[in-house]
Amino acid sequence: MNPADSKHQFQAELSSLGTAIEEITARITAIADLLAKQKLDGYAHDLYQAERSLKSAMRSITKVRQS
Repeated sequence: MNPADSKHQFQAELSSLGTAIEEITARITAIADLLAKQKLDGYAHDLYQAERSLKSAMRSITKVRQS
């Protein structure tokens, strides 16, 4: 496989993964916000931690895509 083709294939896959991570992050944040409003702070905290991890993953994917 041509290196340019390989990079294009990975770019498309990373783009798709990035979109999925953004959607999952939004869903987790919405649930965490609802739990926080219901004073279920322990559960909300855990989900906010997951949100931070997903945002970190998104930054890593973006960095690779831009290189």
